[in-house]
Order: sequence, then C-alpha cells, then structure tokens
Amino acid sequence: MNCLSINLRGVRSSRKSDWIKGLKTSYGIHFLAIQETKLQASETFRFNQFWGRAEFKVAVVDSQGRSGGLACLWSPAVFRCVDTYYNRHFIIVSGFLVQSGCKINLVNVYAPNDAISRRGVWMEIMGFRNSLQGLWVMMGDFNDVRDESERMNSEFVEANARAFNDFIIAAGLVEYNMGGGNFTYISDNGKKLSKLDRFLVCLGFRENWPNASVVALAREVSDHRPIVLSTVQSDFGHIPFRFFNSWFEFPGFLEFVLQNCGAFQFAGPGDFALAIKFWWLKDKIKS
Repeated sequence: MNCLSINLRGVRSSRKSDWIKGLKTSYGIHFLAIQETKLQASETFRFNQFWGRAEFKVAVVDSQGRSGGLACLWSPAVFRCVDTYYNRHFIIVSGFLVQSGCKINLVNVYAPNDAISRRGVWMEIMGFRNSLQGLWVMMGDFNDVRDESERMNSEFVEANARAFNDFIIAAGLVEYNMGGGNFTYISDNGKKLSKLDRFLVCLGFRENWPNASVVALAREVSDHRPIVLSTVQSDFGHIPFRFFNSWFEFPGFLEFVLQNCGAFQFAGPGDFALAIKFWWLKDKIKS
C-alpha cells in the first residue's frame, strides 16, 4: 500500500489538484492524506479532481473558518474501510487491506500550532491507539520536531520535542529513514526549514514491510513537500523494446530524441525521474 501525505494550504486550485493527481499516478498511490484543505462545505467539493476516474472513497473534516480541514481519499480495491473516527485535528480510517485481510488504522494528522493543544491531541490519539486493534500508520503535519537537527533558522523548543517524542514512544511508533531531503516545510521566503511532516508506523507494520521507504518530494504549490510511504516496490519489469544504434542513422532521429529529452519535466527523486523519463521517451519513439 502506497500513501501520499501533503499540507496543501487550500485545495481550491486546479494547479494543486493536477499536481497531486500526477503524483498519485506516478507513485501508484492508494491512500491520500491532505491537511489544511480550508474547506467549510466539503460535501460540495469535487475530490475526484485529485484522484482521477478510478473509484475512490473519501472522509473529510471541515475547516473552522479558513483554518484547518482534513481529507482522506483511498482506493476501495486496496483498502476496505470499516470505521471512521473524526476529530478537528485528525481522521482515523480503520479497516483492512483487501489482498491480505490485514487490519490497519490510517491516521491523517494536522496538529495545532499551540504546544499545549498539541499535547492534548497526542492524548486523544493515544486513547484510540489503546482501544483499536490492528496495525497503525500515522501521517501528516505534526507541527513539531523530534530534535534540534530538524529545524533550521527557526526556534527549537526542547520541551515540545520531548513531549512529541514521549507520545511516539508511548504509542509504540517508529519512523523509516526519509529520503529526498531533511526538511518538509519551507517558509515562503525560503529561509526557515523544518521537518514537520512525517510517517509514524507501529512496530508490527515495520516488521511486515521492513523494506518500505519514505521519500520527500519536491514542493511546487505549497510550503510543504509531499511525502510518500511506499510498501509496493517499484518493478519496471523487462525491457519493453530494443533500441538499436543504427536508428541514429535515420535522418532527424537524433534531433528528435534530443528535443524530447529537453522537453521532459518531472518532480521527484532522480532515480525515479530517470526511469519515468525512459518510459516516456520510449512512448514518444514508438508513436
């Protein structure tokens, strides 16, 4: 199961929905967690613009004024929801993986800015953590860091980090190493950086998927970078077609390849971008 989490600072933008839909397709996303939707009447909003034509289910918490708001979208062919629990600062979608029948609780978190309120949210989540069976995956904008190295040019409060770490330990959660960069939040002026967004999983989840990966992607239309948790390993299979050097003897072929290589654009890790570029160029050549 592949999960994508992003603080979008509002969802009413075609550029944002096109960006997220592209990431959803590129990374094979089965569960999408959006924070800060800024939607007060989410029942009238068309979330399919983020997901595309494939079937999906959705759970939302409306914002209060222009502050907050959460949305979860998922593929019912991969994850079957049984119960949903709503809070202003988090949504818990509880169900099971269709293929394996594994019970799992997926939590979309948008923690408040106020430190005391955040600690209250940790306590509320702990209540569910202690009462619901199954594996746990928590994702989102936790608005806190775990140590001083996760902030740059912004204030680090040791007491807040200690409270956050105490919650993580008490809940029996761990993290995968995050690739793609050390920070997920970048201020509008580009000077302040923090790791506010993350995935926290229970030990049972990591035992089931020890080779899962977490990657922070490039930001485009938000001050937060999207983060992806992937348990489905990329497999590009056999080479789909053969390329012969003699093709370069065809008039205009080299110019065609160079022109298309120069036009390719993709936001993501370099190794994945290269694989996508080869796939894209292959289609151009075949057509």
